[in-house]
Amino acid sequence: MQDKIQLKDFFRILKRRWLTMLLVIVIASMSITTICFYLLKPTYQASTQVLVNQATSKNVDEIANITQLNTQLISSYIDFIKSPMIINGVKDELKLTISNKKLSEQITIDHNENSQFVTITVRNENSKTVSEIANKVALLSKDQAMKLMKGSNIQVLTEPSQSLKVFPKPLPVAAITILVSLLVGIAGAMLREYLDSTVRNEQDIQELIGLPIIGHIELEPRKMKRNQKQGSDQPKTRRENLEF
Repeated sequence: MQDKIQLKDFFRILKRRWLTMLLVIVIASMSITTICFYLLKPTYQASTQVLVNQATSKNVDEIANITQLNTQLISSYIDFIKSPMIINGVKDELKLTISNKKLSEQITIDHNENSQFVTITVRNENSKTVSEIANKVALLSKDQAMKLMKGSNIQVLTEPSQSLKVFPKPLPVAAITILVSLLVGIAGAMLREYLDSTVRNEQDIQELIGLPIIGHIELEPRKMKRNQKQGSDQPKTRRENLEF
């Protein structure tokens, strides 16, 4: 029973403090939207795909172990993509000023276990630069790998995809904004209710004095106004009687 009363009181507070809650929701929504779309730097993504396999061989032993050789070659190539040789080469050719560590963190390699395709994905804050980095990583790693890795056959299958804005996205930001704003609005309404010590009804009086209420006197609105008016006139009358 107590839980039902508390839940009822909760909704009663929200109903009474709807203006506070609405104001907080509007302010929170505007703040989150401003931060996401105007203060935070956007992130763009571009990808390219590379085919990695063993070059054609007439060696019987190599042909028999072609699957294993391809697996080893792909693993080596994936490690080679983010090697200092490739990272430094990309930085020099594109004249990038970021550190090797940051550039390496922007590059992601995806590969399915039973596939010979390797996807190179780059994320950067510049929509033009991200495509250039993806293209340069693919071409430079291909050229250098074929020179250094014996028997490799590497082909860049696709040009870097058009850069896509991956952060912030409108729909996720809108969903997060609504949820956070609603929670903040409810918290604001409850906080204002907690700080408000105004007595409004019998229940508030009972909670305040800690004693049960055994009765009450109801006054008509006209009588209440008349009593208030009489009460305000009494001090003036007393002051007039004291004059000599």
